[in-house]
Amino acid sequence: MRVALGIDLGSTSVTVVAVRVDDGEAEMVASLSTSNDTETTSAKDRVIGRSEWDIEAMVARVVQTIGELCSGLDFSEVVAIGVTGQQQGCQLLDAKGSPIGPFIAWQDQRCKDRVAGSDGDFLDAMALKGGATRRGEGLPSFRNAGCPIVTGYTAPTLYWLAHMGMMPSEAKAAITAPEFLAHKLVGSRRPVTDATDAAGWGVLDVPQRCWNEELIGELGIEHDLFPEIVDSCTAVGGLEGRISDRTDIPAGTPVSVPSGDHQCAFVGAVEDASDTVAINVGTGGQASVFLDDLSSLKRDPQDASIDHGWLELRPHIERGFLLAGVGVVGGRTFRTLKDFFVRTARSVFDLSDVDEDRVYERLSHLAGDALFDETIDAMTASALFTGSRERPDARGEFAGITPGNFTPGSMALAVFRSMAGQLAISYQSAVDLGAGTRDRIVGSGNGLRLNTVLRRCLEEAFGGTVLIGRVQEEAAVGAALTAAVAVGVYPDIGSASKALVR
Repeated sequence: MRVALGIDLGSTSVTVVAVRVDDGEAEMVASLSTSNDTETTSAKDRVIGRSEWDIEAMVARVVQTIGELCSGLDFSEVVAIGVTGQQQGCQLLDAKGSPIGPFIAWQDQRCKDRVAGSDGDFLDAMALKGGATRRGEGLPSFRNAGCPIVTGYTAPTLYWLAHMGMMPSEAKAAITAPEFLAHKLVGSRRPVTDATDAAGWGVLDVPQRCWNEELIGELGIEHDLFPEIVDSCTAVGGLEGRISDRTDIPAGTPVSVPSGDHQCAFVGAVEDASDTVAINVGTGGQASVFLDDLSSLKRDPQDASIDHGWLELRPHIERGFLLAGVGVVGGRTFRTLKDFFVRTARSVFDLSDVDEDRVYERLSHLAGDALFDETIDAMTASALFTGSRERPDARGEFAGITPGNFTPGSMALAVFRSMAGQLAISYQSAVDLGAGTRDRIVGSGNGLRLNTVLRRCLEEAFGGTVLIGRVQEEAAVGAALTAAVAVGVYPDIGSASKALVR
């Protein structure tokens, strides 16, 4: 049995999968996850919104997980290794490719610090300096960047470091966590990236799939810090000897350039990219559609840039683009409701030992009861507890409350319906922008896979059946498929995706 390994270096866990790539098929045959417990943020810094991690310890977790997975597998050959993970964040490197300081993760809020002598924060200053525009009440974005300016993205963090005078003189490169991992696996001196990962920096020219060099100069960030962009599904080197010794995978085994976790998850979940809307609910949530090119989208009449509305426009693997509603609702939305009931149990009933997983289960069960109870009026909610890309200042609401429906189950059902409604709005926004309709709805992510009531609410909102595949680690599986394409097992990522047994 020949396998390709896929690694998903997430902020919560590290996952490694083995995908069989024999006989014209691709099938996940094993997976193993380990907690990513490498955060080093002090309690003091956490209060002010910092999020710092030990990136070398992250690599050690990955290598350990690879070794444990492979020790229990019966295979003849690992043909290649693919990498994905959190697309944002920033790690500085010196001339030898060694890390300088901590890895600043995507959750970091330092770019929301107020700029001395002004009424704005660093994101506002960056937007002004780079000539960003704002759509209505939404967040500002740079021309053709495909995404708004968001704290935790790589370029804003570099901007903060430069303008706070905290950029080390020995810093010669900046990189995200998956790119650093690939760099360490092959022992290269200088990491590289692809367009799907580079989009998470916030200064990519998405239609051209290259860095916006003029914008980077206007922002005062050193051009040399940015890695070379190579084609997706490209082998960047062979497995380094010391890593080989710790995993029993032969030295020289090809490692492919990392691709974004959103794009890899789309590949792992969707068989027919052109006719599917993909809904992923994990910690966050997205509703995504694939575009072969940008000819169907509207153009801004002022400067002819692509009009993607409040949605994000991201390069897809090898070719095409994903148009996605990102960061509106997701697992963290449900967590907000769960946290309310946990605090209630602790403060009102003086219960110190609350099983939070059990609270999730009970709320889902009670929401199911409320869904089928026709004797009570439905409560409604807006689950925008932390705002949205289009309305950052929006807040959550509950309405239509009566003595009969003022229950935990009705509240949970209202939140689920609101989440489903927001994801449906994302899809409809893509249609309105010119993306066209899709006939298939495919769901992925544990936030959806484990919540049957949310799936039912999505079917109400979308007016169709939500299909859930049996592949549970979609992003890691997608990474494995990029590696298989890199070594010629499949001619392209579309063929690899169609070969996947779902």
